[in-house]
Amino acid sequence: MGLVTEYHIGFLFLCLLLRAAYAVTLYYHDLKQGLKQVPHWVMLIFRFLSVSLISFLLLGPLVKQTDKIVEKPIVILGIDNSRSMVLTTDSAYTRNIFSKSIDTLVGILQKKCDVKIYSIGDRLTSGFDASFSGVKTDISSFFNEISTRFSNRNAAALIIASDGIYNEGTDPYYAAGKITFPVYSIAMGDTVLKKDILIRKVLANKTAYKGDKFPVEVLVEMNKCAGSLAKLVLMQGEKVLETKEIKANSDHSIQKLTFMLEAREKGVVKYTLQLSRIEGEGSRQNNSAGFIVEVLDIRQKIALIFDSPHPDVTAIEKGLEGSSHFEVELLRTTDLPKSYDKYDLVILNQLPSVTNIADLGTLFRSKVSLLFIVGSQTDINALNNLKQGLTINASKNSFSESQPVVNDEFLLFSMDKNDLAVFREFPPLQCPFGTYQFSPLTNVLCYQKIGNVTTRTPMIMFTRVADKKVGFINGENIWRWRISDFMQQSNHESFNVMIDKIAQYLCTKDDKSFFRINMNSRISENEPVEIDAEVFNASYELINEPEVNVIFTDAENKTYPFIFNKTSNAYYLNAGLFPIGEYNYKATVKVGSEIFQKSGKFFVDQVNIESSNLVADHNLLYRIANSHDGEMVNQADISKLADKILAREDIRSVSIFQKKMSDLIGNPWVFMLILTLLTVEWIIRKREGI
Repeated sequence: MGLVTEYHIGFLFLCLLLRAAYAVTLYYHDLKQGLKQVPHWVMLIFRFLSVSLISFLLLGPLVKQTDKIVEKPIVILGIDNSRSMVLTTDSAYTRNIFSKSIDTLVGILQKKCDVKIYSIGDRLTSGFDASFSGVKTDISSFFNEISTRFSNRNAAALIIASDGIYNEGTDPYYAAGKITFPVYSIAMGDTVLKKDILIRKVLANKTAYKGDKFPVEVLVEMNKCAGSLAKLVLMQGEKVLETKEIKANSDHSIQKLTFMLEAREKGVVKYTLQLSRIEGEGSRQNNSAGFIVEVLDIRQKIALIFDSPHPDVTAIEKGLEGSSHFEVELLRTTDLPKSYDKYDLVILNQLPSVTNIADLGTLFRSKVSLLFIVGSQTDINALNNLKQGLTINASKNSFSESQPVVNDEFLLFSMDKNDLAVFREFPPLQCPFGTYQFSPLTNVLCYQKIGNVTTRTPMIMFTRVADKKVGFINGENIWRWRISDFMQQSNHESFNVMIDKIAQYLCTKDDKSFFRINMNSRISENEPVEIDAEVFNASYELINEPEVNVIFTDAENKTYPFIFNKTSNAYYLNAGLFPIGEYNYKATVKVGSEIFQKSGKFFVDQVNIESSNLVADHNLLYRIANSHDGEMVNQADISKLADKILAREDIRSVSIFQKKMSDLIGNPWVFMLILTLLTVEWIIRKREGI
């Protein structure tokens, strides 16, 4: 311990000299008058000490000290708390005896070590509640988190108790490579493949349109069931829709069964698949599965108008046909409709055209959204005269080969990173070369790159004209993008996604309601129910002064009331986890004298991934322990694990010396000393009558 200050040591002596002169001057007259010498000398010394301390504190002294911290060895214990741990025949052991064995292990280790316990499931949590309720198992995230949390700590060993089954994240063996201390594993579960029939996977559309038929594919796995017969029943609620028979031809077979469903009613519909039981099954909890389909009432209608055949027309048509959201109608300029009210979007391929004068006045007077494809046959002057948000000042037949450059600040809709990577490799389009004039409020999806120069000239852009959305693709030969996509990925998915998102944005009608609710209609049981809400005043300005209430009602008419939290200008509610089932909601807000309501329903769906594989992977646990100077033990030898770890020579406490500086002014003992010196001096002065 020592004292340091940023001032020179000479200031300390100067303080002492000045305070001594001050104290002597203060009491010199009294001493000269022949008063009692001892009390006055005591007062003089006390005044000297107190004032010297105060003046010294003005120099901002710091106390330098070194603290010794003894850190006990840390043992990390990660326990698989997922459902697969209790879905096998030894579940009684896991629920009862295993928890007690873990308590005993922790008690022994805590005599010498600091034990940190974590539960592994679909998320990592501190402690172990032995509920075995995790709907997924992500072991790799456990290793990643431990390597981060205990970096530069006295971590002595890690113990993982699991059946080795993971269904989320990366391979735990490679994730464990970040761990730099010994790893021990406790092998749980059963490695024997038992007689079982289960639904391995269900493939179905998330959305369908009313009146359409859609397929549902079900993978059924049968283990050690050779010659056995089973039935797979498809139900909607309590109604049986279809039944199929399955026969196992070998000890291990996987069969694909297909159902064809018809979307009869609008809304969110839940279907259930149920396998009949086979005598002697190891587990019957994986014999059922559910899936949800949102049935929409109508598709959005798109008219694609062109003057003459062009490969761009076919490319856009194919891109839109790949989506279940749209119904596309091709129209020649010679067959234009009298009204466009039934369309949500009209795409104009190189119209208005230099080769044909089409009567599009009705279209431009309507409120339907527009998408212009500008090319070599576009009459640029006529396009400019339409005043649809873009003016191109270009010479006749002046075009340039321009590549697309994605605008990172584009926010109207998002695109996947993989799609963007494909998009950046698209070949150039033939774009009008000239000066582009557009509103500052225009949203640009991508700019033109001419040669090696990235310009601020838009290639794909979106704007508004009054209440109408308008988009422009300023370039011809977009069909090359579709071919490029196939050459890169052997499919047209990225091109189709781009066309789909452009059309979706332009087709979407603005919500003009004063109260809006946004939430998912399908929620997994391990996900919280989250809702966003917006409230507008008469001027369509966002407000959040009034209180927004919502009431959830389950199938048994039990209600769950909540109040939304207010954000900066809107509302948000995290209602937490809900039990599996169907729920209705009604949200209410009062703005002035008016009451606005929104209602709907959602499903909390069961996650069955844990029951799809119940064969323990002890080989994985052995490989992890063996590669980290550890050892794998079975569940019967948990009590021996503590002795193995404590017997290691590298299990020892570590002394850490920590240097720190503290401000002397904030020290309470210094304050008490100064106060005591001044108090004693004051008492003596009063007694002496001074």
